Amino acid sequence: MNKDSLAPHSAGPAAENPSLADLLTPRPGQAKPAPADAAERPALRAVPPSLTPVPASTEHPTDNPATVPLLLVQAPQPQGALALVWMQRLLGGAQPHLAPSLYTVVEQVQHLQPQAVLVQFDCSNVEAATALVGQLQQTFPHIPRVAIGHAQDAQCLLAALRAGVQDFLDLDAPMEPAQRVISQLLARPAAVDHRRADAAPITALLSARAGLGCSLLASHLAWHLQEGLSPAHSPKAAAPAAHAADEQSLHTLLLDMGSSGGDCAIYLNTPGEFSLADALSQQRRLDKRMAASALSRHPSGLRLLTMPRHAAPPAAGEIDALVQRLGQYFEHLVLDLGTDTPLPLMAEVLPQASEIWLVCDQSVASVVWTAELLQQLQAIGIAPERIELIVNRHDSRLELAAAHMAAQLQLPLLASIPERRRPLMQEVNRGQLLQAQRRSEPYVKAVGQLAEQLLAEHHPQRLGHRSSAVGPLQYLLHRLRGQ
Repeated sequence: MNKDSLAPHSAGPAAENPSLADLLTPRPGQAKPAPADAAERPALRAVPPSLTPVPASTEHPTDNPATVPLLLVQAPQPQGALALVWMQRLLGGAQPHLAPSLYTVVEQVQHLQPQAVLVQFDCSNVEAATALVGQLQQTFPHIPRVAIGHAQDAQCLLAALRAGVQDFLDLDAPMEPAQRVISQLLARPAAVDHRRADAAPITALLSARAGLGCSLLASHLAWHLQEGLSPAHSPKAAAPAAHAADEQSLHTLLLDMGSSGGDCAIYLNTPGEFSLADALSQQRRLDKRMAASALSRHPSGLRLLTMPRHAAPPAAGEIDALVQRLGQYFEHLVLDLGTDTPLPLMAEVLPQASEIWLVCDQSVASVVWTAELLQQLQAIGIAPERIELIVNRHDSRLELAAAHMAAQLQLPLLASIPERRRPLMQEVNRGQLLQAQRRSEPYVKAVGQLAEQLLAEHHPQRLGHRSSAVGPLQYLLHRLRGQ
């Protein structure tokens, strides 16, 4: 049964759509090309003996069946083997990519970027297939999701349609409707993920040991970014109406993602009932309006999401999907990964980060632990070239210089944050940060320079607006009044 109303049909007449034979057969005089990304894609696991591809039909003679850019997620055997045989007949002997496990589907889609993902719905895997389609819809909305199964099984059919598939291919129906759908999918331009084109930049901070001031630094940095991005804090937008309009604006979001989270909420004195775990469980409902109203809000307008203590680790792909969704609502995301964030979670979010800043203090023990963390990051695929070092609590009187620490760790030195533990703790104990009224404070100046660097790199229009809103002299006087 083909749900034509759900299929992504082309706008032109059907006669203009190439057939499967046109898409799978090389032109006269040309060798049959390998997939365009064959050299880049990782090799898939060997197909189990029970799923050995059937020989190619005589209409398409070839010793090595072509692999089409479709990913097939099979049900358990024996239905899975039947679906593969049906797909090969549908493709004239060509071979789709196979997902060896439900746990590797997201990773395969990330690497393969197929034209579509075909998920088999069977009575033995309805719940798992439904969850997978929902996860694919959140993580890869640009890639079509097509269900295959027996339309006479009403439970599977309804579950697939409710999960959000674009079409349902009936294994018991004639092949012509299914071939038409597959032809249209293969004829589509290569699916491109445009989510990052307008998504917010992500600045991730982490450290190898507890007590190095990573969360405090992340809190101050996020506050500075909020100040720089919020038009309500510019001299031109001093009217009360501008401040009222900024109440619902989403500029900067601080995500405290450590498993023992909560420090950022304490430093910002911004408790909230809506946690990072709540955002994960309500991703489908989390739109921009909900983000503006549900997330904890600092008086500056900075929003905060904190991982509850002892929360269960999120499922694969959930954190990445949430960060991508929030990146569509905010202008900048600051991730406090702290010291005890699980490596699988970091493996999801760090590849998408614009900056990865590793916080270390001025001690030999901290250098040793940081070197070990670097090895762990490299093991999950984070290249050292993407990481920059911040030496926190730096005291120039100590012999262990920041430049020497960076050389030992083989990392570029981004900044040295001066040792200002006493004034910091005085303000934190009062439930506030070292804010605008203390701009001459060395710690505030150092963090402010980091924020200015991020604004110049990712939000240059805001710097230009701030400097051009008033004349040079008035801008200088405004800055001096803020000190």
